[in-house]
Amino acid sequence: MVSLSRALVVLVVLASAPLLGPAPVQAQRFAVAGQVGTTGLGGGVVIGLVPRINLRSMFGVIPIDRTANIEDIDFVPDFPSFLLTTLDFYAVGSLHLSGGMLLISDNGMMGVEGSFEGQSVDFGGITYTGSADDRLNGTIALKEWQPYAGVGIGNALGQRISFNFDVGVGFGSEPVVALTATGPLADDPVTGPAYLSAVEDKERDIEDALPTLLRYYPVFAISFSFRP
Repeated sequence: MVSLSRALVVLVVLASAPLLGPAPVQAQRFAVAGQVGTTGLGGGVVIGLVPRINLRSMFGVIPIDRTANIEDIDFVPDFPSFLLTTLDFYAVGSLHLSGGMLLISDNGMMGVEGSFEGQSVDFGGITYTGSADDRLNGTIALKEWQPYAGVGIGNALGQRISFNFDVGVGFGSEPVVALTATGPLADDPVTGPAYLSAVEDKERDIEDALPTLLRYYPVFAISFSFRP
C-alpha cells in the first residue's frame, strides 16, 4: 500500500510540475485551494491538464472530537486524514463530473475509544453496568483506497478567485471492528473471562449497527481557490 506521506509527496510534485519548464498553455494553469467539508479542513492544488479536464488533489483533517452512541456505548473516534484526488471533466460551463480515488490515512484504520459509565449494556445476553474505568478501545477498519465519483459546480481555473461546491461518494467496504476491554469488568477473576468473550461478540453487533456512511463515505465540500 502507498502510504499517505508518499501520496503527499506526489501531490507536491504535481503542484510543482507546471513551474519546472516549458509546457502547453493549458498545462501551465494551476491554482491553490482551501477546503472544508466531510473530508476535513485542508487544501490542495488544481492543475489544468487539457481543455475541460483538471487534475485536483485535496488533503484534509477533521480537527474536532464527536461522540457517537452505538449499541448503548459512547464512542469517540480518532478521525483519519483524507486525500482526495480527482479528474474533473467540465461538460457545461462550471458544471463538472469527477472521478478518482479517496485515500484514508493509517491504512484506513480509525481509532475509537468507548465508555458506558453508569449505563447497563447487554454483552452476549448478560447485562453489565460500566464504571468510569471500564473502557473499550479499538479500531474500525475502513477501505484505505476508495474509488470516488461526484459532481460539482465551480472551476478553480476559470477565474483568478473562485468558489467551488462538490458532492460525491467514496465506495468502500464493510467496516471491521476490533475492540479491547480494560477496567474492573475485564479484570474480575470470576466474571472477567465471560465478559471478554462477550466483548468479541459485541464487535459484530457494532459492525451491524454502524451507519452506511462508513461503507459509502459521503463527500460534501466547499472550496475557495486562487489562481496565481
